[in-house]
Parts: sequence; C-alpha cells; structure tokens
Amino acid sequence: IILIALFNQEAPISLQESYCGPCPKNWVCYRNNCYQFFNESKSWYQSQASCISQNSSLLKIYSREDQDFFKLVKSYHWLGLIQIPENGSWQWEDGTILLPNQLTMVEMQNGTCAVYGSSFKGYTENCLSPNTYICMQRIV
Repeated sequence: IILIALFNQEAPISLQESYCGPCPKNWVCYRNNCYQFFNESKSWYQSQASCISQNSSLLKIYSREDQDFFKLVKSYHWLGLIQIPENGSWQWEDGTILLPNQLTMVEMQNGTCAVYGSSFKGYTENCLSPNTYICMQRIV
C-alpha cells in the first residue's frame, strides 16, 4: 500500500517502457524486472534469505535506466552487493562484478555490504545493520 502511494505520484518514468510481466501478485514490474518493496528492516543476510525464499534476489542495478525507477524511493535499501575482502572489489549475488556504469560506491562506514541511496550511488554498510530491502526477479 505504501508502494502504491509512492508511485501514484506524477513521476518522469514510464512503467510501459517495454514489455513487462508476468510478475508475482503484488509485485511491481519495470523494464522486464519484478520488484517487491519491504518496509521491515533486516540485516543483509536476513534480507537475502527473505528474497531467496520468494525465488528472487536482493536489488541489482543493471544500468542507469534501471535506476530511474528508484528516484522516488526516499530511504536506503539493501543491494545484492557484497565486497570481496581479498581485493576490495564489489560482487553481485549472481557472482558478476560491479561495473563502473552500474553504480558509484561511496564509503560511509566500515562495511562489506551496500545500500542503495538514490542519485546512482551505493553506500557501504555493516551487513548486520537493519535496513529495508527490495527483492527482484529478472523476467527472462
């Protein structure tokens, strides 16, 4: 219901940009991805487990166009990113490496997980800190 209020406001994005669907009931479709927003705060690991239980993953940003969809989101949400301790690079849950055109990482505190905070930026965060999260399913 909160999601509906967020996206019922006029926004410079089109939800009809490309074919979308089908998504699970109560999920939102945009650019061939299905999204479910959760307002409860959980650790990164708990959030990841919740998404996995719904056959989805934590939010992954594929391009700047994908980020247009999240311009209206006002709080921080877990990303499906984790830092690799050996070399400091960032890796998505699916094993792919974060590319420079996907997101700019900002080091805010000592953490190996990341939250999305708008303005095309991800912020480092302690993985045990509670944050809201977004699950996504890629429509193939």
